Amino acid sequence: MLRAKANRKKKQGGNDDFDDDFRKKEKEKDTFGGRKRKKKRKSGKDDGSLLKDVVAIGILICFFLFVFSLYFKEPRGQKVFVKTKENNKRARTKVIAIGDVHGDEDVLRRLLFATGATDKVLGEDVKWVKERNERTVLVQTGDVVDRGKDSIGSFTFIRDIRSQVLVPGDEDDVDRRQIRLLVGNHELMAIQADYRFVAKEELVALGEAQMEKYGEQEKIHPDSTIGKKALQKVGLLRWKKLFAPDEAFGKEIREFGSVVTVAGEGNCKSAFSHAGVLPEHLKEMKIRSEDYDNTDGSGLKKSLDKVINEHYRNSSKGVQMSGNSWQERSRLPSWINGGDGVFWTREPPDASETNGGCDKIKEIVDLLGVKRMVIGHTVQWQGMNSICGGKLVLIDSGMSYAYGGRKREAFVCEGVNGVPMAVDTNGKSRRI
Repeated sequence: MLRAKANRKKKQGGNDDFDDDFRKKEKEKDTFGGRKRKKKRKSGKDDGSLLKDVVAIGILICFFLFVFSLYFKEPRGQKVFVKTKENNKRARTKVIAIGDVHGDEDVLRRLLFATGATDKVLGEDVKWVKERNERTVLVQTGDVVDRGKDSIGSFTFIRDIRSQVLVPGDEDDVDRRQIRLLVGNHELMAIQADYRFVAKEELVALGEAQMEKYGEQEKIHPDSTIGKKALQKVGLLRWKKLFAPDEAFGKEIREFGSVVTVAGEGNCKSAFSHAGVLPEHLKEMKIRSEDYDNTDGSGLKKSLDKVINEHYRNSSKGVQMSGNSWQERSRLPSWINGGDGVFWTREPPDASETNGGCDKIKEIVDLLGVKRMVIGHTVQWQGMNSICGGKLVLIDSGMSYAYGGRKREAFVCEGVNGVPMAVDTNGKSRRI
């Protein structure tokens, strides 16, 4: 029994020795492996830190480049447009329309700058920003002259701006120029020798310039009432000369003037006129639906706006009015010269759904193939607005100082999905 007990103890002791050896080896193995794993984990941590450092440096570089670009960014509204074929495809047509200027050259300049058309306001070297306005169409809806003291300056300024963008072919295709001047009733009066609304200050200034040209100014005392009347008479002679058939301004109104023009694309496609074109005007002109094609599908027929303008130019070309008598003025057809004609009518602004006026507006809009008709002529004392469900937009905001400089706004619509906006001289815009 004692021997059996000793054998068991010996056996257990042997197992303990085996277990100690096994644990010792396992411990060494674990310790060695642990060092390896620890080293491996340490190596992995170093790689991750390096990657993070690279990313952090890249972010810092991008941040500094962004700050650098902001610091040297061009002034607002003066972006450079690099002309490429891709840009041409993506560029959107922008339409700017300016209503009745009435001899206020200052507001004309300020609106052109505020809408991004020109590079500055003042100076004789104001430029049309060609790169930024490659697809911009500017329409002046008539009544540049009369009432204000800078009619001639305003007319000269906008014609000078237009000369900067004229390209070969524009002289022939007047209705597709980038800058288009419509005829207003006051331009019509200028070729009819109707001087009732020419500002006395402007006539005196024209008279002084004319007298100085011939060295006669010192003979007239500036404070003399008789002197001022004499200067007005000299100025009136100069005014009449400027609008004669063979003079630049006279030719502009008679031979290149337009009654209506179409510009824009998609929802911005609009017809622009001074007082408004109505279906009855087309009847007076004897224009039939088969005489025009607004789709330009065949390429053989002209669009309706071109047909209307040709009717006007054929009637006014070379006409010399020498007085205010009805016999002289009646040389022009009633749809041009009459009180309800295209330059004088007040019917469109009075249109409503109840009086049937909106039905006429919708009809002419459909005939012209546009979304709306945009007109001036009748002052909107609260600013530009629209009627007839947006089919007629009224943009004569009384901007001239001669009207108190009411709302000084321009019409702007851009792109296929654009909406008509009124933009003031500070660049602030609102939906019409």
